[in-house]
Amino acid sequence: MFSRDNLFGSRGQGQGPPPPNRQQAPPPNSAPARRPVEQRYTDRSPSRGYGQDEKGGHGAPPPSGMPMGRGMQLRPAKSPDDRYTFGNLCAVSAQDIPPSSDGTDTYLLINGTYVLSARPLPSFPRGHISLNDPQRTWMGVALTDVVEAQAYDPFSQGPQSYMGTMDVEVGFAGKKSTEVPYDQDELGKAFVNTFRNQIFAPGQQLLMDFRSIPLKMSIKTVELVDMQSLSAPSGSAQQRRDPMARGILTPESGINFSKDARSPINLKGSTKRPAANSVVRPDFKFEDLGIGGLDKEFSDIFRRAFASRIFPPGLAEKIGIQHVRGILLYGPPGTGKTLIARQIGKMLNAREPKVINGPEVLNKFVGQSEENIRKLFADAEKEQKEKGDESGLHIIIFDELDAVCKQRGAGAGGGTGVGDSVVNQLLSKLDGVDQLNNILLIGMTNRKDMIDEALLRPGRLEVHMEISLPDEFGRQQILKIHTTKMRENGKMADDVNLAELAKSTRNFSGAEINGLV
Repeated sequence: MFSRDNLFGSRGQGQGPPPPNRQQAPPPNSAPARRPVEQRYTDRSPSRGYGQDEKGGHGAPPPSGMPMGRGMQLRPAKSPDDRYTFGNLCAVSAQDIPPSSDGTDTYLLINGTYVLSARPLPSFPRGHISLNDPQRTWMGVALTDVVEAQAYDPFSQGPQSYMGTMDVEVGFAGKKSTEVPYDQDELGKAFVNTFRNQIFAPGQQLLMDFRSIPLKMSIKTVELVDMQSLSAPSGSAQQRRDPMARGILTPESGINFSKDARSPINLKGSTKRPAANSVVRPDFKFEDLGIGGLDKEFSDIFRRAFASRIFPPGLAEKIGIQHVRGILLYGPPGTGKTLIARQIGKMLNAREPKVINGPEVLNKFVGQSEENIRKLFADAEKEQKEKGDESGLHIIIFDELDAVCKQRGAGAGGGTGVGDSVVNQLLSKLDGVDQLNNILLIGMTNRKDMIDEALLRPGRLEVHMEISLPDEFGRQQILKIHTTKMRENGKMADDVNLAELAKSTRNFSGAEINGLV
C-alpha cells in the first residue's frame, strides 16, 4: 500500500511555505487507503487526533539530492526569511546540496541525531545551514559551532516510519498574543498542512505562524505506525519519548495539543477527540469494588455524574453541557456511604482523592477554617489555569458534611459565625465567579435535613443519592463478600446457607451484617 514508490501527492495548502515545485502525483492505485491500526504499549485506548483527514493517507518523498552516508561540515546561520523560520525548514546552498530532481525537500541528519527538512537556495552562502532559534535550542548548537550534516533515509529505522499521533505542547512564541481561544481542530489542520512530509521526534521545537501570531511548539511524545500493514499484533507500537523515535507527518497523523503552562494561550477543546484522561480506569472491574447490594445506586451515580465527562470537551462546550461538580450520599448509618466514596475514587482515572472529615476543617484560629477549604481546591485551580479543558479530574471526599455545612443563621460555630463563613467559602469554590470544571466533591451525611439548602442546588451538590438498607439480594451479596476469605481458605462449614442468613437478617445494615460475620 505505502512504499518508497507510493508516496505523497501534492503538498496541502496551509500556513507553511510553498515548495519550489509541486510534489509527486497521488498514488496510482484507485482504491481508497485504509487507516492503519495504531499499536500502543500504553493502556490508553486509541483515539482520532486533530488534523485527520477522511481521505486515504499518503507517504513521504524519499531523500534525494545528497548521496547517502556522505557528510559535510556546515556552519549554522540565521534563517533567510520567514518562510524558513515558520516552515521548520533549513536553507542550504545549492552548491553544497543540489536540488532534488522532483523538487522535493531533502532530509538531513544533523550531528547524527536530529533530522530536519532542507531546501537548497541558490543565493545562500556555501558551507552554511540556516537554523532558527528553536532548532538551535533543540540541537544544543550555537551560531559559532560547526555541525555535521548528511542525507537521511526515513525508512532506515524500519517499517514504522510514519507518524500515527503525537502530543504537542503549544504556547505564544513572543510578546504578541491574543485572548481569543484557539480551536484545536483548526490548529491541527493548519499544523498538518504546514509541516506535511516533515519528520518529527520527541523534544523537537519549532515555530508556526497561525493567524499572524507566532506560536512555539514542542513535541512531547510520538506514536509510530507501519502504513504498509493493515493489521498488526497488539503492543508492537508505543508512545515514545525517545529523541531517536522519528516519524513522517502525513494527513492521517493525529495531533493532540496541550497548553504550555508558562503561556497565557487559551485552547478550546476538540470536538473530535475525547478528553485526554478517560473517566474510568481501563483495567477496572466492578467485581473488585467489594460492595454488595448497591448496584442500582452505582448505576445512577455514573449515569448522572460521569456521563457528561465522556464527551469530547469541545463538543460538550458547543451543546452547553455542564459537568456535575458534587454528589451527596445520605442515609442511615452503616449502609456503605463512606465505602462507596472510597471505592469511586479508586475506580476513576483521576488523582488520589483528597479525603477530609468534616470536623477536621474547623480550627481555633480566626480565618483558618476558611483557609482549609481553599487548600482543598488549590491544586484543581492551579491545573485548570495551566491546562484548561485538558485538566484531569480532582476528587474531594467530604465525610460528615453536616458538621460544617449546617443551615446558615442557625448559630453554628457559636458567636463568631465560623459555620456560616465556612459554608460561604465552600459555595464560592463549587459554583462561584471562577467556575471549576475539573472537580468532583463527594459529600456524605446521615442528616441531609441539616445541610444548607444553597449547597444542595444544581451546580453544587446536585446529585442526591440515598443509600438505604439493603434488600434480601443485597444482604446475600454482602454476606458473600465478607465470607470470601473463609470460603477460599476452607474455614466455612458446608452447612452454612448464606441465602437463609440473608432472609433472617431483615433490616440489617451492611455494618451490622459485617459484625454478624
